[in-house]
Amino acid sequence: MKKRCIFLVLPNLWGGGQARFASRLTTILKENYDLKLILFNGKDIVYPIDCEYFSLDNLDIKVDDINKYLLIAKRLVRLRKLMRKHRPQVSVSFGNVANIVNIFAGIQQCKTMVSIRGYESVNKFNKNRMKAMLFRFLIKRSSKIICVSQVMAEEMKQILSLGEDRVRVLYNAFDMEEIKRLSKQETELDPWFAENKVIVTVGAFRHEKGYWHLLKALSLAKRKDAGIKLLHIGPDYREHGKNTEKLIRDLGLEEDVVLLGFQENPYKYCAKSKAFVLSSVSEGFPNALVEAMACGIPVIAADCKTGPREILMNVSDREVIDSFQFADHGILVPTLNLVENYDPRVIEKGEEILAEAIYHLLNDQPLAEAYSAKAEQRAADFSYEKCREQMIQILES
Repeated sequence: MKKRCIFLVLPNLWGGGQARFASRLTTILKENYDLKLILFNGKDIVYPIDCEYFSLDNLDIKVDDINKYLLIAKRLVRLRKLMRKHRPQVSVSFGNVANIVNIFAGIQQCKTMVSIRGYESVNKFNKNRMKAMLFRFLIKRSSKIICVSQVMAEEMKQILSLGEDRVRVLYNAFDMEEIKRLSKQETELDPWFAENKVIVTVGAFRHEKGYWHLLKALSLAKRKDAGIKLLHIGPDYREHGKNTEKLIRDLGLEEDVVLLGFQENPYKYCAKSKAFVLSSVSEGFPNALVEAMACGIPVIAADCKTGPREILMNVSDREVIDSFQFADHGILVPTLNLVENYDPRVIEKGEEILAEAIYHLLNDQPLAEAYSAKAEQRAADFSYEKCREQMIQILES
């Protein structure tokens, strides 16, 4: 029997959680559907693709404010041509611009579904500006809206006045066996791991990651325990890394922080760390948090919107916390300030609480061992198998 065609539409596979999840879907769903991955820009692909793919742009095109909207129109036309040729049952898109292009291209062609993967996207819909109103109008034209967390889904239902049948939740998925296999590899930093209490964080140097909070918390925690070190894994983004590097120098942490940059296998570093710390001020669903849990290490996460609370607690309520909390599968600390502050003289209450949580976890071995086991157990809930079941249900309903 011929498999039904499904389109996965997104800007690129340069990096980031959204691109990684789309890449994984090509593996998760390949036995069930004839998948076509549609990229706006097929250059510099860093994640594997397990299906046929197409690039809508000329790879060397220069995008500026003048031709941005013309480029969107060209993508729409090219995507529509592909829809006419391959006749997909459903076209699923990822990211605000891809969602708009997908909806327009799919008119009278196929069923379209849009994926909202970051909480910042929810914020954009929840404004009274003309652009936000237009986005709301267009997004409601899709057959389903797929959110990466329950909190995001609830807010989107309220913003758009839609029911359960139109707004669905699909958590990100992870290849647990592959993560465990890769986590056992040796690293060039093994002696350093053995000599220090290393906390690790993984993610691009973006505003949402709140790394200025983590660095200040590290400087405070080191006053009690000089052996605490920080390992950061991830690429730069729009030169945010320069601000981070300057703060490291200003705080006198040059000997205490290692910046590794992007690593194809971050898991081997995570597995040898004492704990993972997520200092984000905003998330959709923090992939790195679950991946660290799959590596079997305890985790500390800021209670930002959205994701950490749903991941670390069995029953996710909306309680506001003002101190660090021993959750079911890790430690939650209060929501951190959204406003960037790279002044080393300014220490906020949230950074003090984060420092206390780091020190407490690293110096309580029974607690760390208990949370290591609980973290690994919880991570299994986000397997490929569970994602496949949920995604098929969404596509077929």
